[in-house]
Amino acid sequence: MIDPPVSIHRASGTDAISAWDRHIGAFVSLADGSADQLSGPLAGRTVAVKDIINVAGFPTKNGSRTQENTPVAAHDAPVVAHLRAAGAIVVGKTVTTEYAFTDPTPCRNPFGLEYSPGGSSSGSGAAVGAGVVDIALGTQTAGSLIRPAAYCGAVGFKPGCGVLEMEGVTPLSPSYDMVGVIARNLDFAADAFAVMTGDFAKSSAAPLRAGRVVLSDDAGLDADRLAAFEAGSEAVATYLGRVETLRPEFDLTQVVTDHRTVMCAEAAIAHANLLDDATQNLLMPNFREALLTGARITPDESASAKRRLADTAAEFWQHNADIDVIVTPPVPQGPPRLGTTTGYQHWLTVWTVLGGPLLCLPWGLDAKGLPISVMLAGRPGQDSGLLEFGQKIAAIAPHTPRPKLPSV
Repeated sequence: MIDPPVSIHRASGTDAISAWDRHIGAFVSLADGSADQLSGPLAGRTVAVKDIINVAGFPTKNGSRTQENTPVAAHDAPVVAHLRAAGAIVVGKTVTTEYAFTDPTPCRNPFGLEYSPGGSSSGSGAAVGAGVVDIALGTQTAGSLIRPAAYCGAVGFKPGCGVLEMEGVTPLSPSYDMVGVIARNLDFAADAFAVMTGDFAKSSAAPLRAGRVVLSDDAGLDADRLAAFEAGSEAVATYLGRVETLRPEFDLTQVVTDHRTVMCAEAAIAHANLLDDATQNLLMPNFREALLTGARITPDESASAKRRLADTAAEFWQHNADIDVIVTPPVPQGPPRLGTTTGYQHWLTVWTVLGGPLLCLPWGLDAKGLPISVMLAGRPGQDSGLLEFGQKIAAIAPHTPRPKLPSV
């Protein structure tokens, strides 16, 4: 059964956002509730937008004290304009970590207020997880969209690299930045993606063969998420037969190191204006250190790291040429405690580097009452096909209940 759209223009919708937001702090600002276009494929569906993406009439503050006096945006970013033109109701801007990096935000997880919703798309994950909006836009450069979706019991879809327009989106690392969707259900995510790409065509080709991967490093997969991974693998096998266990040949630590080199170097170029002494003092510590580190990286070092990452992605897909969908855990454990980190992202960094679409599906709750998820990774260029196949798996996934509004 498809969830009904949440209407911000009804008093109940406005009240729900206000009631939840006093507990979770997901929103930076809300729209005034004036009438939007209510016709089109997304008619009446509510959308929240991460505050690194331009929305006309709102300042884009990037979660940073450096942007306190920034003027309002004159135009929507194209991804926002497409949603609005399709009848979606833009309800406001959501909390982001500073410039979409890793400094934790005060935003809270609706499933447990002592936990983080993840980052950097913190507010987008929390708003959808609380059930007060249908769709939220976020971004991912390493693991910043899928992680909040996984921690907040929402569907998360990160398209393949370069699929969606990035105009009007504050950059972090243009080589890997990507807008994506967090949504209450997979239909809402798929429809939003179709609107943003202008393509409602359904893929008719079924995946040829499936694989499964748990990336190996020092982060242990906990018992609840291991059980979900096994169940997700069985669900995929229901449709595709045997699911082959894949053993990636790359060095995960090297991939993460190279990605960070490129990310910091590109961030330092994109935000060189923040490196003067006075502005540096306004920055959060993780982002400040990233910019200072990036400024010391030479162009040759960044280019070499980027080449190695491109070679890793090409070799992975060549080695797995007959694999179209891969089952994997998005995160090894549940959300971290509030104020510690934005969550473990090394596994998602690798999948971002590999360049294909990623689909996070809610998979019930763990022993602590916190969401569990299973992720499907697709080949580059197979975004629509992955969404279509994901519908089959979502239909047999365990139910993930909405969190209860905390008592005052």
